[in-house]
Order: sequence, then C-alpha cells, then structure tokens
Amino acid sequence: MEAETDVDVCAKWSETLRVYHNTSCELENELQSRHDLGRSEFEVLLILSRECGAAAGGKAKMKDIEAEMYLSQSALSRTVTRLEKAGLVTRAACDFDRRANFLMLTPAGLERFEAAKPTHRAVLVKHLVDTTASQPAAACSR
Repeated sequence: MEAETDVDVCAKWSETLRVYHNTSCELENELQSRHDLGRSEFEVLLILSRECGAAAGGKAKMKDIEAEMYLSQSALSRTVTRLEKAGLVTRAACDFDRRANFLMLTPAGLERFEAAKPTHRAVLVKHLVDTTASQPAAACSR
C-alpha cells in the first residue's frame, strides 16, 4: 500500500472538519428548535440514559459523565445546571465521598430524551450515512 501524500491527508482532515461542523450545527439547530435541548444537553441525557437506564433511582457520577464528554468540568457543570433547572436531571451528593456528585435522570428528562432521539439519529444518518448529500455549512445558533 502506497503512503498517502500530505495533500491527501490534509484533504481528508478538511473533509472530516466539514462533516463535523455541518453535523454539529444541524444537531444543535434541530435539537434546540424541536426539543428545547442543546447538543451538549442531549449528550448528557444520552450518557445518563445509558448509565441509569429506564430504571427509577439509577444514578451516575459526574466524574464518569465528564470522562465521556468533550466539555470542560465547568462547561459540564453549567450544562447540568441548565438541565436541572428544566427538571430533566437531579443532583445528589455521594454519601461516602463528599467530593463526588451523582446525577439522576428524572422521568421528564427521560421523556424529553426519548422524544429527541429520532431527531438526533436522523441528523446523524443524514450526514454520516448518506454520502451523496453534500450540504452547505449551516450557521450554529443557540
């Protein structure tokens, strides 16, 4: 197999950035307009739904969520605060480690997440599966 040239590698990198930007912007716009959720808020709900499942009382450590996210600790905290104010998650202190906090998905949070899942999936399929769809860059708005 022949080594790729710098131009080929740079072109692949540029294409990756274009796909990421277009997908990310459309996710943000669609989730916000249809479900009143930002992309990061959806990702937190996604992680919580996976960690906690549909079972009531399931909880996940903030540190574990942070490890899966692309956000800084402070940005994650702000995201969780927005979700908490909306009644979609609750925070709880850890009984045995005062430094740790748990997050729990509320029934309203699970309902909002389940409603938003098809929108999230449709945008991902559009940008990541259908290679014939070349969409112009959409402006990210909040």
